[in-house]
Amino acid sequence: MQQLSPLASWQWYSAVDGQQYIFWTCVSLNACFVFSAVVLFLGVEAPYGRYNQAENKDKSNIIMRVLSSIDVPAKAAWVIQECPTLLWAAWCFMFANPACKASLGNCLVLLCFAAHYVNRTIIYPLRTRGSKPIPMPVMLMAFAFCFLNGYIQCFSLMRYMVIDLSTPTTVVGIAVWATGLYLNLDSDRILRNLRGTGETGYKIPYGGLFEYVSGANFCAEILEWTGFAIATGFSLAGVTFAFCTFCNIGPRAVSHHNWYLRKFENYPKQRKALIPFIF
Repeated sequence: MQQLSPLASWQWYSAVDGQQYIFWTCVSLNACFVFSAVVLFLGVEAPYGRYNQAENKDKSNIIMRVLSSIDVPAKAAWVIQECPTLLWAAWCFMFANPACKASLGNCLVLLCFAAHYVNRTIIYPLRTRGSKPIPMPVMLMAFAFCFLNGYIQCFSLMRYMVIDLSTPTTVVGIAVWATGLYLNLDSDRILRNLRGTGETGYKIPYGGLFEYVSGANFCAEILEWTGFAIATGFSLAGVTFAFCTFCNIGPRAVSHHNWYLRKFENYPKQRKALIPFIF
């Protein structure tokens, strides 16, 4: 089925209805995240987490003050902003194209997508300790991305392309995704265990991928969605997700690295920001 080939998704600009909507949504997301990456790499820090402090708000420019004006409790914000992905996955699976639903490759790759977001939407928020609130505009932007990304991933997988489980890209991609997920969960565990009950301060993380990079959780998530893109057969939607993930959290890993170096005199100097031994 040539029309259901993952690589054919790069030509959906000339298709009709849903495929064309997915193509232009991917183009729009890529353009937006290129712009945001440039802004973030220039030193603008997204105002959430450790950068959402009262003293930082007072010193920030008017755009950052507006973005930080209304805070949402972290646990609630994570559930709200991440939930569209699971809703799209459930909806698209229920009303799937029979050829897509019958493909074990499609079902496994959709399961990978859903497994990550079960953790992010439900498990991760319940296990966080002392997390800083998230500004409402930041939460709404994350919600918009999850809504659009859930749409392009789930509709691509369950309506418009068939993934052959026997192809090397599917097997390798799922293996890379699983490695990234494991490292991501391990990094979350290390960060979570840095704080005791009632603690809100910051400490130097050690162990796992943190021995090599400051942004271990970011490095792992980029690896995770790179594997996902490979598993989708380098579909436009899958590559878009991996690219947007890098543009979004790559600069944040650099900001975290520089923040650690400023805050802790004994911070391990051999650690890189995002890519072990390189960057």
